[in-house]
Formats: sequence, structure tokens, C-alpha cells
Amino acid sequence: MKVFFKFTLSLISLPFLVPWHVSEKFFMRYLQPKIFKKFHLPEYAQKPQKRKKHRFVWTLIPILLLFYLAITYNQFVISQGSVKSAFNNPRVLFYMIYNDFATMVNAFFSPVNTLIVFSHGAEVSLGAVILSLYLIFLPLVFIFNLGFCFIHTRLTLQHAIALRNEADKDIHIVAYSESGAEDEIFFGIEATGQGAPFYAKTDWIRGHIQVIGSPGSGKTLNILQPLWFQSVRRNVPTLVLDGKASQKNIDRFYTIASSLAQGHEIVYFNPFDPERSAMYNPLLRGTVEEVKKRILSSLNWSQYSSSRQETLDYCLNIILHAIRSTGKSFTFYEILKYFESKTYVANQLGKVTDEKIRNGLADFLQNYNHYQKDTAFFSSILWEICQSDYAWLLETRAPELDIYEAFQQKRDCYISLPMGADDTAMTFLAQTMMGDILAAYHHLALNPEFTGSAPTGFNGLLIIDEFAKFANRQFIELLRTARILGVSVCYTNQSLTELENPDLHLDKSFLDQLAEHTNVIFSFNLSGPETTKAILERMGMAKAASMPASSPANKAQKSQGLASGSGINPQILRQLQPGQCVVFVRHPRVLKLLKTGRFKFNQLMQYERQEGEAMVSQA
Repeated sequence: MKVFFKFTLSLISLPFLVPWHVSEKFFMRYLQPKIFKKFHLPEYAQKPQKRKKHRFVWTLIPILLLFYLAITYNQFVISQGSVKSAFNNPRVLFYMIYNDFATMVNAFFSPVNTLIVFSHGAEVSLGAVILSLYLIFLPLVFIFNLGFCFIHTRLTLQHAIALRNEADKDIHIVAYSESGAEDEIFFGIEATGQGAPFYAKTDWIRGHIQVIGSPGSGKTLNILQPLWFQSVRRNVPTLVLDGKASQKNIDRFYTIASSLAQGHEIVYFNPFDPERSAMYNPLLRGTVEEVKKRILSSLNWSQYSSSRQETLDYCLNIILHAIRSTGKSFTFYEILKYFESKTYVANQLGKVTDEKIRNGLADFLQNYNHYQKDTAFFSSILWEICQSDYAWLLETRAPELDIYEAFQQKRDCYISLPMGADDTAMTFLAQTMMGDILAAYHHLALNPEFTGSAPTGFNGLLIIDEFAKFANRQFIELLRTARILGVSVCYTNQSLTELENPDLHLDKSFLDQLAEHTNVIFSFNLSGPETTKAILERMGMAKAASMPASSPANKAQKSQGLASGSGINPQILRQLQPGQCVVFVRHPRVLKLLKTGRFKFNQLMQYERQEGEAMVSQA
């Protein structure tokens, strides 16, 4: 009964949604461009395709008018008997046109006339009264929504521009970014000399960026957010992985996006902010082998024996093939049901038609207790995820956030994951997301349409804030694939030694490869001389650092703009003022001391979930 009531209500409301939708389309096509033009936003002028459609409509109107005049004139000639008689009585033609116009006006106002007659006590059918009320209500809805859209858009733009002006008082990030070339990203002004703006070429940052600094030093506010801001302005897809998991961070990014007065939407996922979070299934895309690899590489195998790894590999191979064979999507809960319920496995066995998969599933069922015991560690992780309050965000085959589709559609995505030191389930979830990103980038990199889509070669941005919480051995492969795709990866660390933590299980070869695949380092305040020396060695500048400023080698570097006097002195790296950082570029060799800026807001705009269609309808 409840479903029938909802269905009936939706049918009743449908006629009133038509003028609402038409008014929105009318506003977007005719009034919104004028508002954008007034606020000096030429980038939102109508696209050529839309202008062609409008020209077609305005061309069609006079054609229909001429067609009407031709028919009316033909009727006029027939009524007069001959062309000569018609020529001698032109008034009759004007009377015919006038009558048609009066008839049209009378028909237009007939609902009003019907209600007036009804109000004076005349006998009018109930259906005619209801129809008249509806026809009068239609233009009112149209006008009301048109006025609402007009006022709301103007107020939003005024507020956004006020925020931008307020935020841009210190270092004019917006102005400097607009002054740079198409292949340049603004990061700050030089703290030495005449304070020239420092622009990094997009070719430099395609070699990836590392931002180092203690908590609160300005990694996120002074580097990540201005970089993200300029990437959004270039209309390239962006993805932010936030390990800090503060709900205010999304509000700040959303405020920055809105303050550009560009109306960029952000797809936001945060399992601990379900009311505003989008749905996301990191297992949805990929073949059986790809999803299996994604799951296995997301586990910390240092805690388990190799035999357990082999057992889980075997079980996942059977289960994933069975899921795919029965036409279901890969989800955490669907996989968990195979490990938790022997009855469920038996039921699925009857649905599998492929003989090889049936035999594998039959063996899994026959030795169920043994396999269940050896994979209990994995089942416990899945159980913790599936019993959580955010589980419903992951159990979907039509997600609102899909990495592959987001890149194709040039969307901006923000993933926030609150991970504690001993939070095994959330760490596993974060690693599966990293695997999903790698798989998406890998498939996109195989498509020439995306690898060469931008003239500057800068096709996207991936930001990983608090990289130590997301680090895994596959990250090097992600850096290689992202470079092929033209995506710049920017990751942050509190120190260089942070990744040497034994709990991360990252060996020296990983750290060496990470250094080789990082072309730019922004370093804020550094803790000690060992960190300073490590950075200079990584960038190949340790030898120059040991030389006096007056040495020939150092003078040669200074003449090339690589350093300035004491700029190569490691002591400066330990005495940076707030907002200052040192930028190292490996290729070409650049060393600069920068004063960076940040966006300042008196009040943040609260992010609100954008209700919309899923990015994909099926895997």
C-alpha cells in the first residue's frame, strides 16, 4: 500500500515538474550566460554546438510564421474566388489574421475566463475547473523557478567572488595563476632577489611531487590546495586521497572550488560522513584476476604464512569466478557470504553452469571447514567492513564515484579515510582503493585518447595527503602508469624517515625507486641535519652543499639560477620561516627558496552531497 501511495503521488506531481524543468533549461541557456558575462566569466559562454541549436530554433520560428501566412493567404484567395478579387480586398486578409490572433489570445486566457465564470456562480464542470487551475499554475511555476534560479545564481556568485577576494589577500594566487603560461603552475614567490613569481612547468610535475614538512607547516594549505585549484581551473580530472580525515577538509576544498565562481562539483567519499558521502565500490571494475590481485596486494602478508596466502589465492579465484558466473557484482559482502555460509555456497553451486568453475566450487564446499579456518583472518576483515555503519556505501553496482569514469568525465573526486594505527579494516579498504586507482590508470593509459588529450601533457592530478597511510609496494607501478597517462602524483610526508618505519614493510629498494620517480620536492621546516642531507643527496646536490658559496661550482649554479648564495646552505632548511619552503627540481636542476601563499576564508562553505545519477550502471 505504501509503494502504491508513493507511485500515485509521483504521478500527480509529474505534471508540475514539467514547467519546473523547462524553466531550468530556459534559464541555463538564455539567462545564465548573461549572468556569467556580467561577473566576467567568459569561460562559461555557450558552446558552439549549443549556439547552433539556438540559431536553428530562431530560424525555425520565421519559417513557421511564413508557413502560416502562406496557408492563410491561400484560404483568403479561395474565399475571394480569384487572385484579382483578393488583391482588391486586402482588409479581409488582415481581418483573418486578426481573428486568428484573437482566437489564440482567447484560448490562452480561457482558463482565467473559466474561473471567473465559475466564481460568479455559473455552472462549470469540476474537470474544467481543475484543468483551468492547472493551466494557470503552470506559468506561475515557470516564473517562480526562473526567478529563484536567477536570484540564487547571482547571490552565489557574489558570495563566491567575495570569498575569492578575501582569500587572495596575501599572495595573489588567482592573479599569478592567471598570468602564467598554459604549461605553468604557480607555487609562490621567490624569497630572495626581487620576489619574482615561481612557476613550475607541467613537464616537471609530471615527474611527480613530494611535499615534506612537519604537521601544521603548510603542506596542504600552501602547496596541495593551490595546486589543486589551478588543476581544476585547467579542467583536468583530480583525485584527492586524504589520510587526515577531517570533515572540515572537504569543506575547505569545496569552498575553494566555489570561490572560483565556476560551479565545480566534487564527488566526495568518507565512510564516517555517510550523510554527505557518495557510494563507492573499489572492487566493481576489473577481471577476476585483476580483482583478486587487488585484494591480495591490499593485505599485510608479513603477519601471515605463505601457505595461508596460497590458500586465500585459491579460494578467491574460485569465489570470484563463481560470482562472475552467477551474474553478480564483486562486493565485499558478496565475497564474505562465501566464507561465512556453507549453505550459501551450496545454493550458488546449483547456479553455476561452467564445469570448471563448478568443480572448483565443489572442492571448496567439500573442504569448507579447512579453507574457512585458513582464511579466517581475511573473513574477519570483511566482517568488520560489512558490519560497519558505512557498509551500505560500498555495497553497490551503480556507484556515484567511479575512478575510471571520473577521469573520462573530468570530474573532481575527494576520498577521506580516517585510519588509525591498528585499524586493519580501514587500512585494507584504503589499499583496495589504491589498487582500484592503479587499475583505472592502467586501462586509461592503454587508450591513446587519454594519454595525449592535453596540449601540455598535463592530463590529471592525484593528491595523496599523509602518504604513509596509503603506501604499498604497488605505488611505484602507480607512479610509472600515471606518468604515461600524464597524471601528476603529489604526495606528502612528515619527514623522509617516515617511510622507513618497520610497520610499513617498505624496503630500501622501494625508497630508492620512490626517489627516482620523484622529480620535485617541496620541503618546509626540517627536523635535523640528517633529513637535510638526505634531501640534498636525493636531488644530487649534496656535493654542492658542502662547497662554500664562493666556490666556482656554486657560482656556476648561481649563474644558472639553481641556487643563490646561502640558498644551498643546509642551515637554511632548518630555519625556514612560516610559509617558506625550499623547492628542489631534479630535471632541470632548480633550487629555490619560496614564500608560499594560502587561501584564507573567514567562513567555509559547507559541502552538500550532490544528488545525481551513478557514474556507471554496471560493472
